[in-house]
Amino acid sequence: METHAVVFTGVSRVEFKRIEMPEPGPKHVQVRTAYSTISAGTKGWCLRNLFSCAATPYPCVPGYQRVGTITAIGSEVKDWRVGERAMATVGRCPGEVRPFWGAHAGVINTPASEIYQIPPGADEVDASAAAVAQVGYNAAYRATIASGDWVVIYGDGLIGQCGAQAARSRGAKVVLPGHRDDRLALAARHSTDAVVNTHRQDVVAAVRRIVGAETVPVLIDTVQTEESQKQYIELLRFRSGQIVYSGFSPQKAWADMAVFHQRELTTHFISGWSGQRMEATLALMGEGKLRVRPLVTHLVPASRGPEMYRMILEKNQPFTGITLDWTGEDT
Repeated sequence: METHAVVFTGVSRVEFKRIEMPEPGPKHVQVRTAYSTISAGTKGWCLRNLFSCAATPYPCVPGYQRVGTITAIGSEVKDWRVGERAMATVGRCPGEVRPFWGAHAGVINTPASEIYQIPPGADEVDASAAAVAQVGYNAAYRATIASGDWVVIYGDGLIGQCGAQAARSRGAKVVLPGHRDDRLALAARHSTDAVVNTHRQDVVAAVRRIVGAETVPVLIDTVQTEESQKQYIELLRFRSGQIVYSGFSPQKAWADMAVFHQRELTTHFISGWSGQRMEATLALMGEGKLRVRPLVTHLVPASRGPEMYRMILEKNQPFTGITLDWTGEDT
């Protein structure tokens, strides 16, 4: 069969085109996509061939998070049934157009090990962003946090806001520094207890005023620049402060490790997803404690996928979450 897909055809070039999709292999299931959410940071780098882990294999189908309905099952798959709803990560397709994770397609095959139950009560748009949301979840659940602790989460994008919601699910209070007014407004409504504009306020003074203390026990950094480190380093408790680096940077290591040594800070690095993390993230969504839909500024037909990627590259309008709706497409 053929199906529509968002395809990176070259550096900074995107098309919405049809690709071939065979029946699923023995250990795969085929999922008809309802929603897929764009990871703007990672996919922006991949589109420009700046992803340091691997060269972008043009032409390719990007994306690693979607929800949909199972339409076919491989001969060795035992735990899934046709008609079930599921969250899926990577996709598989043969031929000239290869998957670069491969989620932004109307119908695509996925290894059975990479699909997850959607808990009762979980919103499907929320679940379509579960891979990105679990980056925030993992950051908030990696550090040692006590109920009532103030946590600083640096960065106002999806990862920062999901991390803020996950930290609050642990009983923490969260202040989120960022510099985009539109995202800070969303964060103040949906994700955090307080926000700080890093372009208009002294970050250290503003955070200290909000938390009523000189330092905090945990800071989650989703920005990862030398400038941001200089802004927040004084906020971490000497000898017991924890930094969690959340997200991914395509550049070489930038952090001044000597500062961590001198201040005796504990540093956590996280990357990728695991089954346990994905299931825990989806469970929080089912409980209504981790919401992405309120942060989605662009819920558009999948055929507008190329337009959304141009927006990411050109930054010609504000955006936070971007979700493609496949339900009205002729897949």
